[in-house]
Amino acid sequence: MEEKNNHVKTSREMKKFNTYLQESSLSRLWRHNEKHDCGAMTAFRNAADCGEGERYTNANNKQRNKSLLAKLKSKGYGATTLKGRYPEGGKTSTEVSYFIVDLQDGGSLEQDMKKLGEEFEQDSVLYVPKGSIQGTDKAYLIGTNRCENNWLGYHQKEIFNKGRMGYDSPIYTSYVNGRPFIFETVGNVVQDPGNGYGWWALNIAAKKPWKEIQT
Repeated sequence: MEEKNNHVKTSREMKKFNTYLQESSLSRLWRHNEKHDCGAMTAFRNAADCGEGERYTNANNKQRNKSLLAKLKSKGYGATTLKGRYPEGGKTSTEVSYFIVDLQDGGSLEQDMKKLGEEFEQDSVLYVPKGSIQGTDKAYLIGTNRCENNWLGYHQKEIFNKGRMGYDSPIYTSYVNGRPFIFETVGNVVQDPGNGYGWWALNIAAKKPWKEIQT
């Protein structure tokens, strides 16, 4: 009995420790916002043509995300992978997003994300102006398609609820149109290419249609 209780206690402590690590990782990302404009977006999509057309497979979505990443990196943005989930149709859907940082402070992140959101058929992208995580300014979602079934109008902005952190909750939760979206796992920082050839290949990939991207 004592052994079982110790096992339960150890499992509980490990869960708390893992949660702490993830909170620490996400907090490090948020600190970028003290100095730079930031954002988050993905290229994942269930289907083309406002969800009514060709179904995208998991392999397709990996190609799409790789294409998105190449376009972001070619513009000089920093990127870190985020894994999220949300309930949809009675099931839990997962997707990989990118947390994006305007490291060069070029001032074009919002416009670039709007264009990329439209290119990759996203309902919206998340834009986080410099200082808005801890300050009084607001982060907001921006609608990036003209689909009739999109709850957010084209280029319409909706204030983004920053949610909360804690052992008893997912790492980061926001309610978007009544639907909770949860950033669960902070992945790796995507490194820049190590040489000129790497940058050349990256820029070539950034210009290719996503269907031509190899995963």
